[in-house]
Amino acid sequence: MKTLLFDIDGTLLVTNDTGTRALKAVLMGDFGVKHPNMEVKFGGRTDRALLQELLLLNRIDATHANYVKFTAAYSAVLPRALGECGGLVLPGVTELLTRLGKRDDIRCLVMTGNLKATAREKLGYFRLLDYFDDIFGGDFDADRRHLARRTALFLRGIHGDQEGDGTVVIGDTPADIVCGLEINASVMGVCTGNFDRETLEQAGAHFVQQDLSDVDTVYDWLTQ
Repeated sequence: MKTLLFDIDGTLLVTNDTGTRALKAVLMGDFGVKHPNMEVKFGGRTDRALLQELLLLNRIDATHANYVKFTAAYSAVLPRALGECGGLVLPGVTELLTRLGKRDDIRCLVMTGNLKATAREKLGYFRLLDYFDDIFGGDFDADRRHLARRTALFLRGIHGDQEGDGTVVIGDTPADIVCGLEINASVMGVCTGNFDRETLEQAGAHFVQQDLSDVDTVYDWLTQ
C-alpha cells in the first residue's frame, strides 16, 4: 500500500486570505484587540506556531487556555470567512484525486499545518474531503518536522508502514519538502504557492511540477 500525504493551501486549493480574515476577526471579537498585528509569515507553518505567535504579537499571554480559546473561535469563524472570501481548487486536483481514488493500493491522506478542524472545513467547502482517508494537522506541533514524525508514527502503528515505505509527500513550500525528507519519503513539489521550481528543488524535492494539470505525468510518478 502506497501512502500519499497532501498539503492543502497552495497545493490543492487557494482561499483568498480567508485564514487571515478569520484570525483577525477572532483577535478583535474574542480577545478585544482593536487593531490586530498580523505581521507574521503564514506559508509552510503549523497553526500551532502561527496562533501562538499571533497571541504574543498582540500582547496576549500564549497560555494553553488562550490557545484553546483561539483554536475554538477560529474554527467557528472560518466557515463564514470561506463564504465571504471564496477561493478555488487548483488545476488538475479533482481529476487527479478522482483517479487515485479508484486505486485500492493507494491511500490518500492530508498532512497540513492547518488545524485538523479547519482543514476539514476547507476541504469540505471545496468538496475535496471525501477523497481523503484521514487528516494530520498542525494542532500540536510548532515544528513541521515534528508533525511529519508524528504522522509517520501513526501510520506505522495503525497500518504497519515503515519509514519511507511507499510514502510520498506533495506540497508547495520548502517546509513541505523538509517534512517529507524528515521521514524518508519521496517528495513532490508544486509551484502553485509562493515558491518556484528552483527553490523547491534546492529544498530537496525529488520531482517538481508547475501545477497538477498534467494529470497523466503526475499520476504516473505518484503511482510508480
